[in-house]
Amino acid sequence: MTLPPATAIAQTVPTLDQIQRNFAREWLTSAIVIAIALIVWRLLEAAIERSFARRFVSRFIPRLATFKSLSKSLSSAVVFYLLAVELLHVWSVNVSPALWSATIVTAGIAFGAQAVVRDVLTGVFFLFEDTYDVGDGVELMTSNGVVSGIVDSVGLRLTRIIDERGRATSIPNGSIVFITNTTRMPTRISMEVVVPLSDDVSRLRRRIAEIAGAAALQSDIAPDGVAVRVEQVTVDNATFRIEFQASRAAALFAEAAVRERVVAGLQEDGLLPGIKSANPSAAPS
Repeated sequence: MTLPPATAIAQTVPTLDQIQRNFAREWLTSAIVIAIALIVWRLLEAAIERSFARRFVSRFIPRLATFKSLSKSLSSAVVFYLLAVELLHVWSVNVSPALWSATIVTAGIAFGAQAVVRDVLTGVFFLFEDTYDVGDGVELMTSNGVVSGIVDSVGLRLTRIIDERGRATSIPNGSIVFITNTTRMPTRISMEVVVPLSDDVSRLRRRIAEIAGAAALQSDIAPDGVAVRVEQVTVDNATFRIEFQASRAAALFAEAAVRERVVAGLQEDGLLPGIKSANPSAAPS
């Protein structure tokens, strides 16, 4: 058997200077690849922000915020995946043999990623089925209990809820069992007003209906949906029930605002004690 000459062996073995140059070149290439990936990532986010900020009317803003969050998540995942693949290529790392040989490791990773895959798929279904949007009030039944509040963000894997105390709770989408959206359909609000029986009941009801309609209009509620009826009449007082519809998210605020404005209007008319009527009696000298 003939051996290769020593000069040929020496040419195939890289020198220390060549190793250092190759190492420096790989680091420089890696830095350039990372910089390009970060620039592309920021440009994609800016393009998504600009695209969603200049279209559609205000009532679609929560829905757009949901799609914007999803678009950012997808773009980030794609950019960083391509970055990882390119870095492995720069450093001449061949991952195929390791992946094919490490069967146990691959099975363990796949088993551990089941929850992540379930969360992502559930989040996609929630989004395209229009289950809830950013800004909706929801009650979520999870595997660990009930979480209620306002939807702050919707991602591929997590949904973040802000409760009434201002606490942020991040919930994996795959752990959500039941969803109650308290914002989509309006709720009917009912309140009672007791006034002294100082006039004809019909005229009192019409006047209260006018005041309640104006109060509802000031609270961004359609006045045509306000109903006033006589609930009870006694010797001295008459009880009227005021009913109207408002969104569930603003129900408490709407009820308080309408009640306050109705009482103020009745006081201005002298139907309730407090502010004197428009034609007060002359003060004693």
